[in-house]
Amino acid sequence: MIPIFKWVGAGMVLCAAAIALALVLLAPEPIARDAPRDLPWVLPDYHLAETHWEIGEDGKIYATVQHFFLPGIAPEMVSWFYRYLPISTVHYKGVTYPLYHIFHPSEHGTLRLLEPARDGSQGMGLGAMAEREEWFGIYDSRGAARIVEYSDAGFLAIPEVAGIPIGQVRHTFDFVNGGTEYRVDTIIGSDLPVLGPLLNLYLRQRVFHPEMLEQWQRHQVEEVASLQFFLPKLYSQRNTGEAFILQQDL
Repeated sequence: MIPIFKWVGAGMVLCAAAIALALVLLAPEPIARDAPRDLPWVLPDYHLAETHWEIGEDGKIYATVQHFFLPGIAPEMVSWFYRYLPISTVHYKGVTYPLYHIFHPSEHGTLRLLEPARDGSQGMGLGAMAEREEWFGIYDSRGAARIVEYSDAGFLAIPEVAGIPIGQVRHTFDFVNGGTEYRVDTIIGSDLPVLGPLLNLYLRQRVFHPEMLEQWQRHQVEEVASLQFFLPKLYSQRNTGEAFILQQDL
């Protein structure tokens, strides 16, 4: 029986190696990068935010971002923003942009819904599947995620690759002292038997390596910090549809 197990084990390793090779060889073309938007706010120094990541004993990556405090912004405003993020536009200085392009001035490409929310409501919501293209410095990032929890207190997204869950991203919004404390807790990795550890090794070494993780967390800090500059103005127009206007005198 031992030789049979050896062959099965070798087959699993070869299968995982083939999957990893296919991911490399079939990698899509580099993301087409839009020119940076001329927005009037300055992004913060991300080093001043609380960020952390580590590799667990299970081989998964555990990452945390405690964002800068968002004064004057309630959790329901942040939840509203994400609901409208994939379907809205913003007109600013004679140009109409996807709202996603306002969220980060230089590192957002496209965001679209592959599947609608379960209740048929517009935008992001429970059950929706969203697909994004963005970049963190020199590193392209694209993927899809299913929204499995959604409320004014935050949401939980499950990233998928070829229908296989590869972790979770939990956004938590807490109302404190007239504003929102915003935290993101991420787990990157698979629980698949046998293939899971091999996939996790590939993710750690070829996708979410330390340099990419640092740039990803920088990007997160910058985009969320920018909400203080425009979200209250958009939220005041929340009953006007999905096309918003930002005045030049922000």
